[in-house]
Amino acid sequence: MGDERTIVQKLFSRRREVDGFPYLHGNQELEYPARRNSGKAYLSAILCKACWVALKGDVLGIIVAKPPGRVQVRSRSQTGHLVHQTELLDDCAYLPRGEVTYHLGLLALAEALAHPLQYSDLLDALDETLVYRQARGAGFVPEDAGFLRLLGHLSDELYFALRYGPHPPEEEFDRLAALRILEIVAPHVASPDREIDPRALIDSGVLRVVRGLVPPVTAVEPPESAEPGTVFRGWQLKELVETLNLGMNAMLIGPTATGKSLAVGEAKERLKEKKPFFVIEGHESLKEFDLLGGYVPVGPQTYEWRDGVVVQAMKAGGLLFCDEANRMPTRTLNVLLGILSRRSVVLTEHGSEEVPAAEGFQVVLAMNLGRGYAVNTLDAALVNRFDVTLEFRYLPPDQETELLVDLTGLERDIARIMVKVANETRQKRRNKELAAELTPRGLIAWARKYQEKAAHNGQDLKSTLKTAAKVTWIPSVAGTDADGYVRDDVVAELLVLIESHIPRR
Repeated sequence: MGDERTIVQKLFSRRREVDGFPYLHGNQELEYPARRNSGKAYLSAILCKACWVALKGDVLGIIVAKPPGRVQVRSRSQTGHLVHQTELLDDCAYLPRGEVTYHLGLLALAEALAHPLQYSDLLDALDETLVYRQARGAGFVPEDAGFLRLLGHLSDELYFALRYGPHPPEEEFDRLAALRILEIVAPHVASPDREIDPRALIDSGVLRVVRGLVPPVTAVEPPESAEPGTVFRGWQLKELVETLNLGMNAMLIGPTATGKSLAVGEAKERLKEKKPFFVIEGHESLKEFDLLGGYVPVGPQTYEWRDGVVVQAMKAGGLLFCDEANRMPTRTLNVLLGILSRRSVVLTEHGSEEVPAAEGFQVVLAMNLGRGYAVNTLDAALVNRFDVTLEFRYLPPDQETELLVDLTGLERDIARIMVKVANETRQKRRNKELAAELTPRGLIAWARKYQEKAAHNGQDLKSTLKTAAKVTWIPSVAGTDADGYVRDDVVAELLVLIESHIPRR
């Protein structure tokens, strides 16, 4: 006996948590319902997954085909390495295995993009979600209550769009009552009318172009957050310059290669009053001697006192930059605690000499965020001595693409592919699927290797991208097995990931 449940019943039958979102589960009540929902709103786990798959960038292509009303979607499989092609045509939806899955929601999103004026409720919800997400960069987490609220709202709008199209939620307009779900055995040949940029599902700016709310951008403008004459991109540079000009100390936190050191280097050149610059590179073997100083041999049985880098900075009234601070032993780093509190230090090894900090002495401390980077914890009392804390995140995809182009001269289309791959590795690392993630530093290395190989080897785009990746970022991102070798199974997955983002010619 077959499954006699209706499509609506199937959409709401799954009550377990939505993949990757422990605080969202099927049939939970939503506090932010769709505009057309006049009663209580409940979450469809299947449609919520469709929204998340779209927001991840796993929709690879959208085609509006002839006859009118026919849409096709190419998307990356969530369970393997396949690329699915699905189709919605009149009263038929062609889906993998002929089952009601999240692919039905992807088709409804594609239909809305094809007819943006008729589906403004759904696209408004999508835009609201993208704006929220983009304001927080790539680092939002599944526990972000604001994002979960918007994701639930988007899912409910998707349900009404799927069931009633652009019409009122009345029985006569119920499309799901007559919709047939059929298995798509092979991609259907269709006469394309037009293609829709799938980035509309992940980028608010592209979405607004597709909706006709803003004209297409023909020339790329530099990001507003980029200071003139700087390499660093982001609001943090301006804040850091302002902080230092006020004589305050700053702590910089964020993932590796997000520009903390670069921001400090460019900030010191923009201060109202130039000052000497001193750097401590944090590492596990760093001792108090390195910071404060000690006696060093200068000849046979002859020693003299040499000031450490902190004392040098204090006497010069300079800017002291402590990079990789959480790689320093806690006891060594806590030398700064008394210095920041009293603005002086007693050199017990040098006759208890007291060294006051000269006017202008400041400290900027940078540390990488996350369990993968931290070696030692910081004393809470030390953390409280810093007036300002600036958080660094990965750039939004469009800005990271532009930065990669600016730094390497790479073709923009290829840079865009690389950034998409990078963002996917970051999401997979957050989901504990990868050992590490592709950082901006890794992106630059990948781009440079790609350019060199493309110039001399004459390989095609796919082969060259994969070959360059295997010797730059893949070894660190894939992780190692028990014997210390790079995991071949993960390498294979990453190569498939790269290939899935390369447009078919």
